[in-house]
Amino acid sequence: MRGSRFWLSGWVMTLAAASAVGAPETYQLEKTHVDLVFTINHAGFSQKHGSFRQLDATLVYDAQKPEDSHVKVSVKTDSLDTGFADRDRDVKGPQFLDTVKYPEMTFASTKVTRMGDKTLRIDGDLTLHGVTRPVVLEAHLNQLGPNPFDKRPTVGFSASGSLRRSEFGIGMFIPVIGDEVTITIDAEFNHPK
Repeated sequence: MRGSRFWLSGWVMTLAAASAVGAPETYQLEKTHVDLVFTINHAGFSQKHGSFRQLDATLVYDAQKPEDSHVKVSVKTDSLDTGFADRDRDVKGPQFLDTVKYPEMTFASTKVTRMGDKTLRIDGDLTLHGVTRPVVLEAHLNQLGPNPFDKRPTVGFSASGSLRRSEFGIGMFIPVIGDEVTITIDAEFNHPK
């Protein structure tokens, strides 16, 4: 009987451990290790790059079954930075982002599809300039494991996608300034402390 209890408790512990490995885990954005960069065509002469400096995100990630994962992102539109203050003021103004009226844009995933060992397709809803439309991101899992600095479980992704700003009601100067905006994201997520 004693041996049976020992075997049963060992079996339960093994089952619990196995379940934990496959369970979705919640991660918070590591705000000092994230870049959200956009690119837009400038009159055919160049590709102009800019970024948003203030954002937050929560990721629920299931390493065994990525299809059960989801992510939510919020971005402060006033944190836009193109490296030139006058241009930043114009883009934040009412002809473009109108950051006073629309201080935040958000992205919430609606579907995650495994495309390969380390690649995912993330379908989601982007709300920008008061308009919500579907956007697709192609994501690559860079690494999953303990962070070497604080040992917290960490996951890192790179992702990219595109949108047409006219579909969000931001049509000023098209086609001189491009309609298509490409997005590149590099981000690390940690277990909350």
